[in-house]
Amino acid sequence: MIKAIDFFCGAGGLTRGLLDAGIDVLAGVDNDERLKETYTYNNKPSRFINKDVDEIEIHELREELGIQDEDTTLYAACTPCQPFSTLSRAKDTDTRKELLLTFAEIVEEYPPDFILVENVPGLNNGYGQEIYEEFLEILKTCEFSDPAADLLDAKHFGVPQTRKRFILLASKKGSISLPIPQTDPDRFVTVKKCIENYPDVDEKEAQNYSNHVARKLKSHHKRIVEAVPKDGGSRQDVTDTSILLKCHQERPDAHRDVFGRMAWDKPAPTLTSRCTDVYSGRFTHPKHDRGISLREAAALQTFKDDYKFFGTSISAIARQIGNAVPVKLAEKLGESIIDSC
Repeated sequence: MIKAIDFFCGAGGLTRGLLDAGIDVLAGVDNDERLKETYTYNNKPSRFINKDVDEIEIHELREELGIQDEDTTLYAACTPCQPFSTLSRAKDTDTRKELLLTFAEIVEEYPPDFILVENVPGLNNGYGQEIYEEFLEILKTCEFSDPAADLLDAKHFGVPQTRKRFILLASKKGSISLPIPQTDPDRFVTVKKCIENYPDVDEKEAQNYSNHVARKLKSHHKRIVEAVPKDGGSRQDVTDTSILLKCHQERPDAHRDVFGRMAWDKPAPTLTSRCTDVYSGRFTHPKHDRGISLREAAALQTFKDDYKFFGTSISAIARQIGNAVPVKLAEKLGESIIDSC
């Protein structure tokens, strides 16, 4: 069995998917201690190690986890996405860009058999290309085969969400391939299939689902949401524009998805760290006059209902969910790694 370490593990979406694929994830590493309860509750016996990646001594960590030289190993890294995002306003100054090279130093010091890297599309183009090319040189020095790398859309892998990410798989055991995408729109998992059966958050049955709570709307936000047509309606469909926020009255084409509803028969838009806020994107429920709940957001990220999130606020938990790797995408990546052995 492949033994893995999940660097920048977050709330455990990648770990959970790799475990489901049959990979033994021994530990997740993250510098945010607030993620420990969520990670450990849902991914036992995988351990949560609260450290900055640049503090990791990989020889010591492998010994601590009981990894032997003859074991087949995987290092996975989902470095923070924001530095490479096209939306980032600090692309040139954000020191988090260097974290990929910090991970590369770990690889260079004690190479595993497999590498998995997940990030936003900007990693391999102008926003992060210099760092990415340096990373590739390190992989070459460590005698990895030519990596399989491309943009993958999560909706092509059983995830009810349009979510494009840059994925790299590399192997020291020979060639490796990315999973084959299913691009037939008729086979995409839809919002309806994913969340229609949840009761509304105010119904008694809602207590049967952990984290099935939604953000309370301010009165003027609720008026806007109520005016947006059900099932995919947009702010532009509101006839009485006087109820819109002043900024949207003045600039109706700005941030067009804000206050928009998800459509039942399509995949959801990309969930973000503010995926339960109606004023942060197309995150309004297709039917109910509210944003999607935390449980619904987790389902759209393909976390099972028994995956429980812990945090001090809706915002804190939404950040965990929105930043996660969709579980089913992670599972498909894990299967590709196993198939290459």
